[in-house]
Amino acid sequence: MTRLRYLTAIGGALVLLAALIRLTATMPPDPAILPPWALFCVLFVFTATFGVPLGEGLVSLLPTTAVAAYLAMGPVPAGWVTFIGALLHGLIRLRWREQLEGRRGSSGTEVLALAAVNATMHTSSVLLGGVAFERTGGALPLVQAQGANLVPLVSLGVTYLFVNYLLAAVYLAIRGRAHLRRYLRSLPRLLLYEGTTLPFAPLMALVLTDLGLMQFVVFSLILMLGSLVMRSLALTSQRLQRRVQELDSLQAVGQALSASLDIETVLWAIYEQVARLMPARNFYVALYDPETDEVSFPLAIEDGERVRWRSRRAGNGLTEYVLRTRTPLLIPRDVEARVRELGVDHIGRPAACWLGVPMLAGDEALGVIALQSYTIPEAYDASHREVLTTIAAQAAVALQNARLYARTDEALARRVQELNSILRTTREGMMLLNQEGRIVAANRALADLLGLPQSELIDHPLTTPRSERETPLLQQIGYTPEGWEADRQALIQGEQDHKRTIVTLGPQGRQVERTLTPVRDRDGTITGWLLVFRDVTEEVELARLKEDLTYMLVHDLRSPLTVLKGSLTLLEHALADSVEGDTAELLAMAHRNTDRILRMVNELLDIGKMESGRLSLRPEPIDVRTLLTEVAARLAPLAIPANITLEIEVEPDLPPLHADSNLIGRVVYNLVDNAVKFAPEGGWVRLWARLDRESTPENLLIGVSDNGPGIPPEEQPRLFKKFQQAGSVGGRRVGTGLGLPFCKLAVEAHGGRIWVESEPGKGSTFVISLPLEQQPPGGDR
Repeated sequence: MTRLRYLTAIGGALVLLAALIRLTATMPPDPAILPPWALFCVLFVFTATFGVPLGEGLVSLLPTTAVAAYLAMGPVPAGWVTFIGALLHGLIRLRWREQLEGRRGSSGTEVLALAAVNATMHTSSVLLGGVAFERTGGALPLVQAQGANLVPLVSLGVTYLFVNYLLAAVYLAIRGRAHLRRYLRSLPRLLLYEGTTLPFAPLMALVLTDLGLMQFVVFSLILMLGSLVMRSLALTSQRLQRRVQELDSLQAVGQALSASLDIETVLWAIYEQVARLMPARNFYVALYDPETDEVSFPLAIEDGERVRWRSRRAGNGLTEYVLRTRTPLLIPRDVEARVRELGVDHIGRPAACWLGVPMLAGDEALGVIALQSYTIPEAYDASHREVLTTIAAQAAVALQNARLYARTDEALARRVQELNSILRTTREGMMLLNQEGRIVAANRALADLLGLPQSELIDHPLTTPRSERETPLLQQIGYTPEGWEADRQALIQGEQDHKRTIVTLGPQGRQVERTLTPVRDRDGTITGWLLVFRDVTEEVELARLKEDLTYMLVHDLRSPLTVLKGSLTLLEHALADSVEGDTAELLAMAHRNTDRILRMVNELLDIGKMESGRLSLRPEPIDVRTLLTEVAARLAPLAIPANITLEIEVEPDLPPLHADSNLIGRVVYNLVDNAVKFAPEGGWVRLWARLDRESTPENLLIGVSDNGPGIPPEEQPRLFKKFQQAGSVGGRRVGTGLGLPFCKLAVEAHGGRIWVESEPGKGSTFVISLPLEQQPPGGDR
């Protein structure tokens, strides 16, 4: 078929060339028309070169130029203008086609055939149009506009266009039905562009015959400019239309991909949208499985029909080449030669044009989308490659989502299976939910705890009741909608790895420790939620009993200790003049230990009040320097025997602190007492105070520093817990483990905070940060 097309094109051109030579010999033109003839040749080549491709045709001012040449110079010069101009235009296309049309150059044979066809079409059109012009009474050359010339001019234009379009249709029919169909679809627009400009042909001829050559040169320049403007506008319009169509299709692809997680549906939607934008009679999608090293073809179209292709081991074909390189590959023509150049195998039917783009998810190549034409070279160009690359990127996201969804379901099902045995045997209530908040699994222990049948828990939505009278299960497990969402968001954002709280559940009002934990897959993605319910009713009751026992002991010890302290004081006063030696020392020791035990009892009582929020604060202005001086004076008898220096550093003009002087005094006393206890012989303890100007509003900082052995980092977190002490550091006296917990609660009751800064061997510094102004008294803290 290609050989026949070439022979027909060249044969027709040779016949027409012979006819032109005969006409030239019969009607030799006047040599004086050589300058305008050369100018018409330039115009013909220019308008043909800068036309606008439309379907299978070319829109330009070429018909207008050819008809004007006929009206100004006659049939023979006009025939040579069209014949030679068409050949010159063919040579220009051969050399600069890629720059002019955005495609690679055709072969020399193809260009010669197209040039011959164009020469035959336009020369035949102008000669036959001239016959129609003369038969209807037209006279050459056209020198004035008269009404008598209207019919001949119309006959000339209609005949020219009819013959031109008819010969083009015959040639394209020989090339193939697809080319003919595209040409016929674009024919109305061809006629609109070229038919509306054809009436300017008489004007061009009149400019030359009536005004002269110079004016015609100016007019020709204007015509060239108009041709360029028309080309620019038309190309811009085409690009905009194509871009709009591409965007519409890409939007449709995006909607289709987001609407389904089914791979089959996604791939078919991709094919439908690709077919809207470019020829897709031969289309396929290949998916690569790295575990099996196989390439499968879930969707393949050949000659517009869906076919089934078997999977194959990844080989050395074009598809595998795109997978390996992860870059798009366009082979517009000479596919076999390009395949050999790349060192790959062409698997399947030989193609005339091949385009393939990878579907990439990060660095992973999921597959390839490919288009090919078995008959038409250059069926695809760079613009098709760009659009297909964009579609492939969307397809990769959809495929990855579909695979992730499948893996998520598999992972969740596997977790459910693994947890089934635990759910059946554990004493704790357990509930497993998917990401949508629907219960996937729940055990008998949870059903018994809530007083519900186990069957009603499975596949039950957590937030939706089964009936209007039923309380949502979310509330039955102690959650509000806001609390549930807040806990989930905190876990999703990684603020905590679990959420734990005590709630009252079930008809018996059991105290339950509820723990919410995210369920994650191997990649760390949250695939569901696990709720564990542990019955801690007995533990809560034991804690309450322990608290009651503590208060009972405190109250039972406080009164006797107070009496004992008073008795010792009276005894000291009564025997003040007669007690000497060991007796005086024993009385002093008894007095100190009584104070120590009474202070411990008071601290236990105050700690309990602060933990339950029953301790009332009595804020009053406190002079910080006076406070530190008094504490240092009270503890001097303990520091002097060990030769420990007590230092006080207070920032000048420090404003008064509004706080409970009793509580804050005891806090500072405990801190200094601890520092003296751990400071070495001959060491120092520094009491200091200053404003924290970096805080807003400004806070007061009170610190106690020493040059003792320091506290290891691993022991620091437990210092402020009851009955906890730094086990690796020994002091002069044994503590009770209540001083620092009391300090922490007292400081926090004032809206402040306390912390320790210490390194082993470098001493310790305990710092208190307190707001200068406290809330008005009267409220319990």
